[in-house]
Amino acid sequence: MRVWSNETMLYGWKQIVSDPLVATFEYSFGPGAANSLLVGVNGGVIVVSPPCRVGTDVLDAAAQFGTVRAVVASNAFHYLGVPAWKARFPDAQIFAPAQSIARVAAKTGLSGIRPLADSAAVCGEQVTLTDMPHYKTGEVLVRIRAASGLAWYVTDVILNLQQLPAHPIARAIFQWSGSAPGLRMNKIGPLFMVKDRPALKRWLRDEAERDRPRWLIPAHGDVVDLAGTPNRLAELFGG
Repeated sequence: MRVWSNETMLYGWKQIVSDPLVATFEYSFGPGAANSLLVGVNGGVIVVSPPCRVGTDVLDAAAQFGTVRAVVASNAFHYLGVPAWKARFPDAQIFAPAQSIARVAAKTGLSGIRPLADSAAVCGEQVTLTDMPHYKTGEVLVRIRAASGLAWYVTDVILNLQQLPAHPIARAIFQWSGSAPGLRMNKIGPLFMVKDRPALKRWLRDEAERDRPRWLIPAHGDVVDLAGTPNRLAELFGG
């Protein structure tokens, strides 16, 4: 597996940590931007929330990190890149949260999408894909045990946008809900994505206190190094 030093870029992929390799790619999905995640696993890499509307050089660059063994739709809405990645890497398995599978299959036209619970053989010991509880539509919590500490990757439950959206309607909604700017719980998506928001916050708080992350990698916003503020996530969840 090819490895670059931290902050090195290859066709837009930026390495965050190593051992295992963790890299992100920021892509546009139309009204906004999102961070895809690439993680080194046994014998290759997995790609979570795969970039859409990107050139083949981005997919080819990912393969230089290792064989693309799996593509993960991180929730029922982060599926746009899955068809192109499956076409480019036909041997890659496709995973999604259990509640998301039907919608991802319908939207992508792909079959054989497997639940996150089946991903352990691909992920190995350092990477875990958890199907978070209390969801209607499903969302993955990716946990990576890197040499520099535990990293979490989340999709739509936590945001770290440094400024409010430019579009006036989106700007008003994010400001009114308190979902931005800064490190915030997303208070918009969970209105229709989550069954029990208080229970989800308690679960997240308990998980963050039980095994404190060093890194938070949100799909929307900047990566957060929690080394100096180890209780920051628990406090965010109401701890």
